[in-house]
Amino acid sequence: MESHLHAQVRSGNPEMKIDADRRLRHANYPETEGSLYLGDVGDALLRCFGAHEPPRVTEIPGFDQQIWRIVTSNAEVSVTIESRSYWGFGLFSSCFLNSIHMTGPLNQRARLVFDLAASLGRNPWEAKWIGRFAKATGVNPIDEKAEWEALIERGHSDLADSIEVIRSKARALEKELTTLAEDAPKGWIKEGALDEIGAAFSECDIANDALHDRSSTGLERALSRAEVHIIAADPRTEVAAQHSGGDALEEMAAIEVDDLDISDTVLEYEELPPDATMLQDAIKQEDIPFVDLSEED
Repeated sequence: MESHLHAQVRSGNPEMKIDADRRLRHANYPETEGSLYLGDVGDALLRCFGAHEPPRVTEIPGFDQQIWRIVTSNAEVSVTIESRSYWGFGLFSSCFLNSIHMTGPLNQRARLVFDLAASLGRNPWEAKWIGRFAKATGVNPIDEKAEWEALIERGHSDLADSIEVIRSKARALEKELTTLAEDAPKGWIKEGALDEIGAAFSECDIANDALHDRSSTGLERALSRAEVHIIAADPRTEVAAQHSGGDALEEMAAIEVDDLDISDTVLEYEELPPDATMLQDAIKQEDIPFVDLSEED
């Protein structure tokens, strides 16, 4: 349920602000009470994390604005990032490492690490000074590399599986088309459905290319387009049903008034029910005194 990784920092930018509630904000945020340098690893990680509340700064930087600790989370995953120097007294950005502690489901942690490595465009575990890095983290460089690569591989595998799921849907629908055509709505054309399925397969190929380039965003967009093509090809879906050319409002407007039988739903009274008549008579006969309370204190 948790992973603890360490990453080499290469750049100290961007600079971020800290508000009165110790929340991390962008540099142009008004009324801040401090700032810190997030660094390339922290910046990439927060961008990959997706929708989340502003991270909390649990360790405010002092003289060195690159020494800090922040915590961010969503409904499933919590991440703590700590920035500290491990050589050279923190004189350069490359003197720093980020300790990354993640808790949450394995697939979510793996996806986050996969996206982080892809966003950085380098191997985060490769240190500027290997010996000092290992001493500062307390982790053997071989073990550090193995943990990073295991999560990256898991993230890659999960994304590959998502492509295969969509491809399997397209194959299954293609096999069923002949049977489904018997009950297809008017206007549905099998050749058009086959074209849509072919387009879905093409989008899966694009998703594969995106996976090869470690672009999970491009992969997800391609799979979304593939889903749309599959829905359009399936005569059982609402999209396919629209090929019948019927419009619900037009069909309702075409109904003649004489065709409607509302005798069972509309009740008409030529005279009030007996209970209502008795109540009205009682009100008329009753002498109800008028009490004026306007002058009461």
